[in-house]
Amino acid sequence: MSDDDQLEDIDTIEVAPETADDPFAFKPGDAPRPGGFADLRMRIISGLALAVMALVFFYLGGIWTSGMLAVGGALIMWEYRGLITGQYGVNNISLLVMAAGAIGAALVGQIFGLVWAMIPLGLAVVAIVAARKKSWLWLALGVVYFGLPVAALAHYRGDTTAGLLLVYWLILLVVATDIGGYFVGRAVGGPKLWPAISPGKTWAGTLGGWGLAAIVGLGFGLFAPGWALWPTVTTSLLLALAAQIGDLGESWLKRRKGVKDSSALIPGHGGILDRLDGLVAAVNIYVLTLVF
Repeated sequence: MSDDDQLEDIDTIEVAPETADDPFAFKPGDAPRPGGFADLRMRIISGLALAVMALVFFYLGGIWTSGMLAVGGALIMWEYRGLITGQYGVNNISLLVMAAGAIGAALVGQIFGLVWAMIPLGLAVVAIVAARKKSWLWLALGVVYFGLPVAALAHYRGDTTAGLLLVYWLILLVVATDIGGYFVGRAVGGPKLWPAISPGKTWAGTLGGWGLAAIVGLGFGLFAPGWALWPTVTTSLLLALAAQIGDLGESWLKRRKGVKDSSALIPGHGGILDRLDGLVAAVNIYVLTLVF
């Protein structure tokens, strides 16, 4: 099977005849969540719970950090494989390979560094490609896309205060992008950003997310030891854009699959990937800017 065929494996949604030619058309049961601030309480609860857990475990460092990233990476791989294949079981060899890659990346990344963490991720990719099961290309891409941030965050945290500040900056600017986009978008409304993919997002919300991310960058640029002001602000804006693109990318994938959430792990509010899609994209872009 060719790579192009593999990339079409996920496009298997059964739709009504009148929407069959539009892969982005709304499907029954795939309506957006209520408008306004109807979902605010659950969004705050789930967001705060994840944020506090992440901040605490990153603060503790060591095995606490790598353990959290290993578990989180494995769960994200489980959700992603479920989105791609429609199967959320835990007894599949491809899932075990993907989870092992994420766990290995977290542990190796923290102990030996980011470069060495590419070994478990590479082995996982090789195993998936060699198996050549259905959707192997999508699964292999997922190992790299989701595994690299796991390894990078483990590596950046290390055991230094500078590493902790870097990780906190990455987390807080993505949270700020999400909060700014949510509140400004819901309060102001206006033209939609990309209604076929994510009908709740507006241009006003996009600008609101950038603005709050810039404020986070301003704070770190002014008060973090050794941080340059304007490079921090401009990089924060770049990563805010990356976070928003990552969010749209997951929305696109879910719409292609005809589902609303990546899983039901977070009661009443979807999956872990639904909450961390922006952080995954932002960390990936941050790593690439360092490399290139």
